[in-house]
Amino acid sequence: MLVVQSPWSLRRGASLVEFAVVAPVFFLIVLGLIEIGRACMVTELLTEAARRACRQGVIEGTNSNAIQSAAANYLASVGINSESVNVYVNDAPAGSTNVAAMPAYTEITVVVTAPIASVAWTPIWFVTGNLSGQYTMRRE
Repeated sequence: MLVVQSPWSLRRGASLVEFAVVAPVFFLIVLGLIEIGRACMVTELLTEAARRACRQGVIEGTNSNAIQSAAANYLASVGINSESVNVYVNDAPAGSTNVAAMPAYTEITVVVTAPIASVAWTPIWFVTGNLSGQYTMRRE
């Protein structure tokens, strides 16, 4: 007696094999897009921290510690660990610049940097470097 098989019974495991091949690539792309979005968001947050620190720095009578704490306080409020963040005022670490001695109308540039590994949501061991935000204002 001749048994007739449907065309679907011959491809019983094909969809499982296709999913096993395509799924890792698909999820890798999706996680990569999420991390790129996170990096863009953190860059904007670092720029905002630099802006707030720069606003603090242009006020007459302020010091470098106030600039450092303004950036750290903002970053802590948005959930970024400020221990791994570096703040630079006019290309020098924030603690070593005497902002109070600068004359009026001097430009103050604040750069806030954070390592990518400390702000990433997924474990990224193959990407190194820093994300940074920068802002410049004139001293009052």
